[in-house]
Amino acid sequence: MEKKEIEQKILEIIEEEMPELDADKVDLEASFTDEYGVDSVSLIKVIVDAEQKFNVKFDDKELALNKYNNFEDVVEVIEEKLQ
Repeated sequence: MEKKEIEQKILEIIEEEMPELDADKVDLEASFTDEYGVDSVSLIKVIVDAEQKFNVKFDDKELALNKYNNFEDVVEVIEEKLQ
């Protein structure tokens, strides 16, 4: 799966889980806590939805919230898992 396709699906998840964000304007590389005010609960929802959408599993160390500074970090982990 191409990275652009992964990014698009992540944006769809963001739109579903965080309707207050305009997915068309989300910069995947921007800090989601500083730029968008995303909390840990919302991030976990994005990760859980991504696991289902991409049929991948994040292990416990990959669920450490300090590992992710932006949505692009999530995209990269999914990209690695799909290879």
